[in-house]
Amino acid sequence: MIIINWKRVFTSMYYFLKLIFIGKKYDVVFVSSTAFNRGENGENILFKPMVDYCKKNGLKYAVFEETYFKSYIDYGVNKKSIPLDFISIIRILLNKIYNLIHKKPTTADQIYFQDLKISKILKNLFFRKFNSKVYITLIWNNVTLWRCVNPSACVVDYQHAYIYDGEEGGHMLNGSPPRVKVDNDVAALVHGERYKRILIDYDKSGFYSEENVITVGMNKILRTHKQIPVNNKKILFTLQLTPDFPEKEVNDFYVEIVEKLIGANANFLIENNYEIIFKHHPRYSTYYCPDINLQHDFISFDNKTPLSDLLNTASLHMTFHSTSAFDAAIIGIPTIFIDMHEPFSPNEMFLKQYEYPCKDLVIKNYKDLKSILITIDNKEIFNSYCDNVYQWSKEFYHDFDELVFGDFISSKIIESKDIQQKLIEKRKVNLQ
Repeated sequence: MIIINWKRVFTSMYYFLKLIFIGKKYDVVFVSSTAFNRGENGENILFKPMVDYCKKNGLKYAVFEETYFKSYIDYGVNKKSIPLDFISIIRILLNKIYNLIHKKPTTADQIYFQDLKISKILKNLFFRKFNSKVYITLIWNNVTLWRCVNPSACVVDYQHAYIYDGEEGGHMLNGSPPRVKVDNDVAALVHGERYKRILIDYDKSGFYSEENVITVGMNKILRTHKQIPVNNKKILFTLQLTPDFPEKEVNDFYVEIVEKLIGANANFLIENNYEIIFKHHPRYSTYYCPDINLQHDFISFDNKTPLSDLLNTASLHMTFHSTSAFDAAIIGIPTIFIDMHEPFSPNEMFLKQYEYPCKDLVIKNYKDLKSILITIDNKEIFNSYCDNVYQWSKEFYHDFDELVFGDFISSKIIESKDIQQKLIEKRKVNLQ
């Protein structure tokens, strides 16, 4: 199912057609997908403190939002943003034309080369009169385009989820950053010092450094963790069923494991008054994803209540390898990891690179859940787990640091102006 908001498309078309004749200049441009608008009234909570800084300091800024056309949820829209929908549609058409003329790209280098070609066309069509000194993106949204538009600008990717070495299409794979980040000289803003160290220390190419990886934190206050009573037997289970997997079998096997895990432990969970609340991934779709068929009275599904509110009612968290484990740890809730499905294994990321402190809270067979719950029912053991995960989380997530962010933005605006002036002077010399 493809969701197209035609009003947004026409609004976007008007902006970019007008841009052909009337120029726009900004200090900072924010770019993301509407899939990140998960705050109140469709607010992008990751960008919020940065946008607030720009407002407070008189910086001219714009927010570009791109609709995820293959979306399965009609995400909220920031009313003050500029839709990128028209540019996205033109890009789709150009990709199709390119694939008709040439072979469809199959390697990362071929895909990047195609992206570069199309970005240059888009620049010449719509962005000749557009200028920004800094571009801040999420999931390096259109970074090749922004680099083509403004060679002197600082292009930044702000961390949106976890960072580790091993994710194809992510920040790093086998010690190498993706070409799109290296060739476009994309800096990184991260949530915590531990993420910064992973980028720099695991990078064999030397691209990531102290100069281009900056810890700015995020809009998440690190509260003193609550002491949860041991007799609170609520478990929040964050699911990771999404339509993104090309093989249908990946999600089917995931569902099979969940159903068998709960079925194998149902009698124990009932006898000991456990309650399990399932929460689907934000991109979950009933249209594309299989159902989990569990009819037990101790199970419920809640996709409306915010994750933070659900965690505040629970004493334990369970998942395969969702970053919701960090949301839980920040308020002192231990996570029970399920390591029974290779695409969703927590082993490489959470246990090896992140060094999760509770390595015995891992399910490798269906009987392990009962054993873990019996162990964790001890008050002293439970409280030690709570303390350990809370201390661990502080290495990864700092509260947003406005001073660090402000210093970074100010230096990059000045730097962009200097580079732009040098480019102008160089062109003058070449014309003489």
